Amino acid sequence: MYIIPTTKAVHVAKTLREMNQNIVFPTGNRDNKSQFPDGELYARVREIEELSGERVVVLHSGQPNPNSGLIELYSILEILNNPIQSVHIKDKEYEYSQLKKPSSIEVFFLYFPYGMQDKVFETGECNMAESLVKMLTSYYNVGKIYVMDAHFEGARWTKKYPIVTVKSQEIIKEALRQDKIEDAVKIAPDLGSQSRLDISGFSKKRINSFDVELSSKTPLENQVNGKTVVVWDDLIETGGTMVKAAKALRDMGAKKVVAVATHGVLETGIKKITESYSKLYLTNTINTQHANIDISKLVLDAVSK
Repeated sequence: MYIIPTTKAVHVAKTLREMNQNIVFPTGNRDNKSQFPDGELYARVREIEELSGERVVVLHSGQPNPNSGLIELYSILEILNNPIQSVHIKDKEYEYSQLKKPSSIEVFFLYFPYGMQDKVFETGECNMAESLVKMLTSYYNVGKIYVMDAHFEGARWTKKYPIVTVKSQEIIKEALRQDKIEDAVKIAPDLGSQSRLDISGFSKKRINSFDVELSSKTPLENQVNGKTVVVWDDLIETGGTMVKAAKALRDMGAKKVVAVATHGVLETGIKKITESYSKLYLTNTINTQHANIDISKLVLDAVSK
């Protein structure tokens, strides 16, 4: 098995290399960069001949820069699906020959881009998450798609595709155990997290991209009064929901409030969380200086099954 990271997943790939995995890092252009001055992306898999007949897993994180990240991912998948040997003859003349493809191609999303656009919410929209999965499986011949803590976990449409959801809960719980707060009251900031984690919590009504209203169907005061509370969500964007949850829980008498999230999408949101909570537990599915939980072993365990 060979693992090819995009530039957004190099931080995890370096750890996997230390775990004796075969890592193939794409190389840059003549300027040793993955982007041209005009902003267009460049990708090259220099060791493409070594991948002939091999199992290949492409490791990708959908943040930061989700749009250019997808172009980079598509470029690598195109290289794998249509590997070509190029020999420079002279001037602008080249000679090409077809190489043997890998035996299988898989993609591991540390963070799935457009994962929250997982249904048609309003007339005239599309399910962008499913559209990306369709592209990968039907055009790029991806045989398996791993997704870390998928926002769309359990959606009906996912059953049509070879999607494997990889959960970070146990590795996060281990971090909580080390800090002796594994028995803290766990609260979800919205219904989606309640469903994914099977814990009680708030419901939210989104006003816009930056503002929400929180409520709860059942009283939470008796659960949290005088207790250490863990607010557990799958991702941090603007941070508005979790900031309001922290204030509400303190108003209910919570002694201490800590935050847990798998994906730290926006630095501005992460900053708000670190200012509002006693501590933030955050995995490194997205490369941010605030991440303090490494998921490399989860990646290796998932692709080794």
